[in-house]
Amino acid sequence: MHSEMWGDFATQLSQHYRVTSVDLPSRDNLNDIADAIVAELNDEPFYILGWSFGGTVALKIAERFPNQVQGLILMAANPCFVAKENWSGMPQKTFNTFAEQFHANPATTLQRFLNLQLQGFPTFLKDVKRRFSSAKHIPKLADLETSLMLLKTSDLRNVLKKLTCPITAILSDNDALIPIQIGEKMQALQPNLQLITLKNATHIPFITQPENCLDAIFDAIR
Repeated sequence: MHSEMWGDFATQLSQHYRVTSVDLPSRDNLNDIADAIVAELNDEPFYILGWSFGGTVALKIAERFPNQVQGLILMAANPCFVAKENWSGMPQKTFNTFAEQFHANPATTLQRFLNLQLQGFPTFLKDVKRRFSSAKHIPKLADLETSLMLLKTSDLRNVLKKLTCPITAILSDNDALIPIQIGEKMQALQPNLQLITLKNATHIPFITQPENCLDAIFDAIR
């Protein structure tokens, strides 16, 4: 994905806050991705909003730059994407199958992935495909596969547990990728985490429920 996916939602958000949209840099580890992003910002404190894999990166930024991160918002994201013992993530077999299909036929697999993110809300698919194809710089296949590998191998549960900044998780009740019950697991790790569940939303809540998504962000940045 890329920053153009945010579309009008970023514009609406910018009416209330100074917004910097970020295309994740191509690096082979989370530390370097986090450092490259923060290097492009000024030294002022900031809130960081991470959607999907961006939430994984946001957790790493919050860990590495605690003096700058005023608060963390995880949207349709969790600290450990793939299921592990006592953790309800995506089954590893399912993830591996997706990665294999992507390597064999990336274009077709990406289209299926977009459909999955809007499961139950097909009326938004045309808009999502338009946003997805609007990228100024199309990521290379190797970079996308690297991101997949980082998503598969990253386990930042201990990071979430140790963070001291305000944390909000915005999850959706109809997210085909992030199980809704993961919210309680996250709160068990980090009791200070504020959990907001959006109804009739998907893995892309800022498209399927933009107003409620905005309200959730306003509630997080208080």
